[in-house]
Amino acid sequence: MRFNYEVINEDSNIAIVTLWSGIDQVKRLLGDSIKLVGIIGNLYTPIGINYIVATLSGFNWVDTLIVFGLDYNGVGDLLIKFFRDGVLDVLLVDRDIADGVRSTVRVIDLREAFKARNADLLIKTVHENYRPGRKPVRPSMRVEVRENEHDGGWVLPLVGGFIYERDTYRSWVKLVDLVLNYGFDKGDYRELITPLVVIDSMGKPHPFRRLSDAGLKGFEPPAEVVEAMVRELRINPYSINAVYYGGDYLVQGVISGDYYNQVVYLRSVDVLNDWCRQLYRWWSLARRIVEALNSEFNAWYSVGSIAVMPFSARIYAKDLSRAEEFVRRNANVFSEFVEDPRGNFLVMREGESVIVEHRLPITNSLHRRFSFKSLEEAYNTLKNSNHFTNYSHAMYLGKELARVFLLRNYEQDKL
Repeated sequence: MRFNYEVINEDSNIAIVTLWSGIDQVKRLLGDSIKLVGIIGNLYTPIGINYIVATLSGFNWVDTLIVFGLDYNGVGDLLIKFFRDGVLDVLLVDRDIADGVRSTVRVIDLREAFKARNADLLIKTVHENYRPGRKPVRPSMRVEVRENEHDGGWVLPLVGGFIYERDTYRSWVKLVDLVLNYGFDKGDYRELITPLVVIDSMGKPHPFRRLSDAGLKGFEPPAEVVEAMVRELRINPYSINAVYYGGDYLVQGVISGDYYNQVVYLRSVDVLNDWCRQLYRWWSLARRIVEALNSEFNAWYSVGSIAVMPFSARIYAKDLSRAEEFVRRNANVFSEFVEDPRGNFLVMREGESVIVEHRLPITNSLHRRFSFKSLEEAYNTLKNSNHFTNYSHAMYLGKELARVFLLRNYEQDKL
């Protein structure tokens, strides 16, 4: 990360921070007066204030900082507070350097003028404060801002997360990684609230890569749970009232087409030590319900997907280092292919256009056909669509679209 700035007049003592507003927009408002400005640049985050300090340490004759732009997230307030009081939550340069810069720079707040599109006040302020000649007001220093990777839980308690898998072991690694990186530290554990993990086993005997079918028999569900679920589905196989509440969990099942699908809500799960046991437990329940229905009605149902959502997915503090080692040891699972149940994409050239065909799973029938003249058009059309289940699938299509617009002799997946 760096301070995004442009040097206009190296003799000028004036810098302008445009915050979230475009540099070119403010330059147009200044007109010919832009020639009196030394530096103009954006500022988006509190971390960026460190880079302003580093930049002004080198331009040691700049003594006036004008704030003129859209303060989208309040970073302008933090900038002014830093120069006034020296307060900055994350200071990444030496305190002596920071104090040396802020004590020799006067900040002029024109954010309200920007809101009013009062360019005349900006121009007047620039002319009144312009002092050419590169007269130093502090020692010139070369300052590098060095950031360390964030260590610890996420800075905010997050709610929600989604993992789609056809392999329970991969789901385990991905869920542990999710809680490690985005869980919030709460005393003796790190917590992510309500992640949803979907295990899709359509067309498979079971989704466990390290467990035989015989091994599943060790997780026989309570008969009363099976009976309660089957009792409702016996009356109406499409009922949404097949629900069982077990105190610390709630199970709901429904039949769609030839598949029995099941959702389990849990109060909490230790995702490192207890996740696999939970999946064995709830998969066994789903399979037992299917077996009971098939036996009673001479049907052919099979388990489709089971979704497990713990309210509190947690890793205990004492296990964090072991969890990190577990994810490192299994990093290869992130590169394993997981087919998107929302279909596939074919990318090709057709004259001057790029064609993207979205095709259905299993049959490969055409679902949607897009024609794009530019990468920007493709990006704007697809970025907010619901065509993707996996992040990797969206990233893959982005890579192929970049290639097809760059290469005249494009062939999908051929590097």
